[in-house]
Amino acid sequence: MSTNCKIVKGISLVLMLLAIGSIIFAITGVMGADAVAEAAGSDALPIKVASVVLGVVGIFEFFAGAFGVRGANNPAHLSPFIMFGIVMVIANIVEIALAVMGGSGPIWLSIVYAAAMLVAVFCALRAKSEALR
Repeated sequence: MSTNCKIVKGISLVLMLLAIGSIIFAITGVMGADAVAEAAGSDALPIKVASVVLGVVGIFEFFAGAFGVRGANNPAHLSPFIMFGIVMVIANIVEIALAVMGGSGPIWLSIVYAAAMLVAVFCALRAKSEALR
C-alpha cells in the first residue's frame, strides 16, 4: 500500500468515526428534543430539524469514509471517494464564507475539516493515477 493510500485510509477511518458520532448525536437530539425544549421554554421543532440534518450529514460522511477505505485497498475504486470529498470541501468552504460574512459558529472546525478533506482528495487522486499507470 502506497503512502497516498495510507493517508486516504487514515482520513477515511477518522471520517467514519466522526460520522458515527454525528449519527449518535442526531438520534439523541431527535429523541430528547421535547425534554430540552420544555426545559428551555421553546419549541422542539428547530432541535429536531437540526438533529435530522446532523444525521443526514453523518450518513453522508460514513459513506464517504467507507468509499475511502474501500478505495485505499484498491485505488481504481477511489472515484466515489473523490466525488464525496469534493462535495465536502465545497460545503465547508461555503460554511466558512457564511461564517465570515456575519454568521456564527466555530470557523476553525470548518477550516480543519476542509483542509483534511482536501489533502485526502489530492492523495486519492495521486493514488488513483499511480494505480492506472
